[in-house]
Amino acid sequence: MNVGSMFLGEDIIMSGNAKYHSTRGTLYLTNRRVAFVYEKRGIMSKNKYTPVNLPLDTISEVTVVGTGPFKKVSIYTYRDKLPTGLPRYEFKVHGPESWTLKIEKACSGSTPEKIVVPMKCHVCGTRIELAQTECPVCGAQLT
Repeated sequence: MNVGSMFLGEDIIMSGNAKYHSTRGTLYLTNRRVAFVYEKRGIMSKNKYTPVNLPLDTISEVTVVGTGPFKKVSIYTYRDKLPTGLPRYEFKVHGPESWTLKIEKACSGSTPEKIVVPMKCHVCGTRIELAQTECPVCGAQLT
């Protein structure tokens, strides 16, 4: 499997050697996700595996943890945005500070969530979704 086909239609912003739970592989930052890929070699074949695949909109915070040669990039996720998985992922990479900055920049440039601003009924003050045509409490027509 070609790495380019794994990220079809995505731009790879940064990649580098990394360790995730003592497994050596490659960490990729694209314009849509952070992914850790490693190659498993067997007697008959070898395959690429992606045990970590984090869409940018699931990332809540990126920090550097540890000191000296033990520094790692720590990525925290929103618990309600991933169906399964851990709330935090740590990767040992060369230059964790630059990884942190690049991931933060990529996350800020990702498509923001749709923000719904509720409006208030002009008669009773109840908060109402924009799609409604009348107030569910007092029945006033909304214009």
